[in-house]
Order: sequence, then structure tokens, then C-alpha cells
Amino acid sequence: MKLITAAVFTVATLLASQVQAASNYTYSNTEYCELVAQNAVDNLLKAYAKKLGFTPARSACVQLLNPMTAQLTQDAEAQIRAYSRGSARKLPASVVQQLKAMPVEQRRAALVQIYG
Repeated sequence: MKLITAAVFTVATLLASQVQAASNYTYSNTEYCELVAQNAVDNLLKAYAKKLGFTPARSACVQLLNPMTAQLTQDAEAQIRAYSRGSARKLPASVVQQLKAMPVEQRRAALVQIYG
């Protein structure tokens, strides 16, 4: 009888700790973005976003998963904006993408060539 009582008590304690662990789970936008990157099922993403309280934007996911790439892209955009400010020329999107892919010095030289 004592053995059965001890086993029931142990199982109850184990279940209670699992329930508590599940309720203490921390949802993060980084984990959501990782799920998106892994092409998770839409239902899972919707449920995770509901638990999280919002759906992170794609740009936020890019910055969370690739912070260095996001920083380089922002730097490139700032450099392109600085050179194009006050100019009537609008660069095509394909040229802007090529400029972003260039190293900083090469991009600067190309922008000087384009804008003078």
C-alpha cells in the first residue's frame, strides 16, 4: 500500500512539474522567426503568434536572424540615400541591389561615378 501511495505521489508530482514548466515557457520573436525560416506549417505559426501576442514583421526577422547582413544592408541604403539626396535621378531597383552587393569602397566609387 505504501508503495502504491509513493508511486501515485511521484507521478502526481512529475505531472505537476511538467504543467508548471509548460506554463512558464517563454515565447520569443526570435524563435518565431526561426520557425518561419524553417518553413513551419501556417497553423503552427498562427498559434505561436497568438501566444507571442503579435506577428513579427519580415524585416524584424531578417535583423534577428542575420544581424550582420541587416546592418550591412542598412549601411548600404544610407550610403545610397546620401549620394542620391538632392538628385533628380532615381536608380532602378536592379542597380540598387547591385550596389548593395558591392563592398563599401567599390559602392562609393560607383555612386561617385553615377552622381558625380
